[in-house]
Formats: sequence, structure tokens, C-alpha cells
Amino acid sequence: AEAGVARVSERVDKVARYLTRFGTLVDELLDISRLSAGRLTLERAPLDLGEVVGELLARASEELGRAGCEVSFRSAPGVVGRWDRLRIEQIVTNLLSNAMKYGRGKPIDIDVDRDGDRVRLRVRDAGIGISADDQARVFERYERAVSSKHFGGLGLGLWIVRQLVDAHGGTIAVTS
Repeated sequence: AEAGVARVSERVDKVARYLTRFGTLVDELLDISRLSAGRLTLERAPLDLGEVVGELLARASEELGRAGCEVSFRSAPGVVGRWDRLRIEQIVTNLLSNAMKYGRGKPIDIDVDRDGDRVRLRVRDAGIGISADDQARVFERYERAVSSKHFGGLGLGLWIVRQLVDAHGGTIAVTS
């Protein structure tokens, strides 16, 4: 009986993961529509970036464990700005998902700090890397630096991140 319960539990977990992925895809498609039409509105409020990242990492702990990624997180205290919480969470989630996907089984470092009046969120992984030729285009819509045969996705995550960072008045870059 216990083996049957374990199998059912495992299947329920698998269905829950698929539903989460499907929900993420629907959200991304809605965002693409809003961004393309210029109808994305930001609900800005005071927000501590370090606290938000910490909360997201706690929520992603199971997924990080499945990916075999140990996370090192450092945040300067009081990195507060006026940002849209949902969109900041989306930025961090997309960057973290990419780090897990392309750096599976390897450590991820996340830093939140302030440099004068600028705030920096840095997500570092030890994954497969991105060639210099591909670095400029990974933030374009439907672009990918690797074959979709080996890594899933539509090539929209980093494009959405760039659009959301731009909407907040920030910049994004990649180094490899």
C-alpha cells in the first residue's frame, strides 16, 4: 500500500510541475502580447530587492534541489527602490530558471548590492556559457544560443527580462 501511495504522490508532484510550467508559459505569452502592444503597466511601490530574492529562493528550493544547484546568496542590507514586485519576481525567476537549466548540477551565485544610486542584481552560474557572437542576441525575441533539442524553451525568457528591466529604467548584460 505504501508503494502505491508513493507512486501516486510522485505522479501528483509531476502533474503539479507540468501545471506550473504551463502557467508560466501562459503568463509569458500574455506578457509578450502586452509588451508588443506597449500596454505593460508597472505597479511601483517601495521594495527591498534582497528580501524579494530571498523569498524566491526559498520558494524555488525544491526545484533547485532537483537541478542539483547549490545557491550562494548575498545581499547588501536595505537595497530598496520603487519597483513592481510582480515584475521584479518575474525577472529574478527567469534568470534563476536559466541558471538552473544551463548550469544543471553546478553552483549558482546571486548578489544584490548598491553602487551609489544604482542597484545591481547579479546571477552567476557555472553552466555551458554563451559564445561572444551569441551574447548580443540572447535578449532578442525567440533567440537562443543553443539548440532547442537539448534545452527546452521558446527563447522568450531573456527577452521578457530585458523588456521588464528596460521598463524599470535599468539595463541588463551578459558575460561569459
